[in-house]
Amino acid sequence: MSRDNIIIEISKPLDLKKITDDTKYINIDIVNPNQKIITFFRENGKNFSYSDLIENHKGYIYVNYETFLVADQQFNNIINSMPENLNHIEKAKYLYVKLGKILGYDINSVMDKNETFNFSMINIVNNIWGSLENGKATNVSFCKAYMYLCRLANLDCEIVMTNDDGYLCNKLTIDNQVLIVDLTKDASFIQAGFKTRYFAPYNDDIALDRKIGYVDEYSEILIEKALKKINYTDNNFIYELLKVTQNIINVKDIKPVELGMIYDLIFKKYCPNYDVRINNLYLNDIYSIKEHFILITYGDLYYSFNYKKNSFIELSKLDLVNNISANRIGIYLNEELPLFSYQNKI
Repeated sequence: MSRDNIIIEISKPLDLKKITDDTKYINIDIVNPNQKIITFFRENGKNFSYSDLIENHKGYIYVNYETFLVADQQFNNIINSMPENLNHIEKAKYLYVKLGKILGYDINSVMDKNETFNFSMINIVNNIWGSLENGKATNVSFCKAYMYLCRLANLDCEIVMTNDDGYLCNKLTIDNQVLIVDLTKDASFIQAGFKTRYFAPYNDDIALDRKIGYVDEYSEILIEKALKKINYTDNNFIYELLKVTQNIINVKDIKPVELGMIYDLIFKKYCPNYDVRINNLYLNDIYSIKEHFILITYGDLYYSFNYKKNSFIELSKLDLVNNISANRIGIYLNEELPLFSYQNKI
């Protein structure tokens, strides 16, 4: 068996001839995607695992054919559902919004939030096909997936580093205009139907956002009108606020990290003088996979969003403490949880 044939880089259809019976791993060029290549592997790729290729830099995180196929269909659906009458900027914003609704930041990939890692799962969400299939992303996979979609739509998009810490954004060059866009940070606003914050100068272009089918009206405008009617002197105002906003934004479609960011913004804006806290916890399943959820605390009141019931629910302090003690619920690192009589960074 020739080791040279085990991993093959595919940038153009001619490269398909390099595949042999020994080939196990395929690196597909996502900077210059080719539909003939994608179609070939969709129809003939059951025996391979897949990663990406960016300007001759091979990915080393591979996913199986089933994951590749599911994610490829999702990419296809986004492209095929795009309206035909969009200009280049509108196409770029459309793809940005569509992807932002699918992907949520994976807190389990954040080092200062986790004592131990499921390296296999973290690796998978760094792969663009693994990320889309799981609905979870890192800063890297947010940028790679958006670039790939843009390239499929013949838009000039690349990945750029914006600071010394290696944080990535996308650079769009459209009609002699350069935009630096940040889907990692904008996903929360997109999932809540807010104005985007990182697609300047087209963040509050309501005509554009209506044309691409994003929103008829921004949720934050509707929230502002609704929250003026709340009695903030009532001790139960937090629950009322949660129920009111839940009827405006589609909370069940907002991922946990993004949900925490949106409600942190809402609490700081509408009740800044109240000590409302948001903490990151997780459910432990039998496979020790952390299912992230947020806990909202105000005094001795505790709330969380139940995705199965599609509603915010009130939790009892006793149940929370007992479940944490029994290790059925875990607390991510560096969370100040005002659940106990002492302040403790878990």
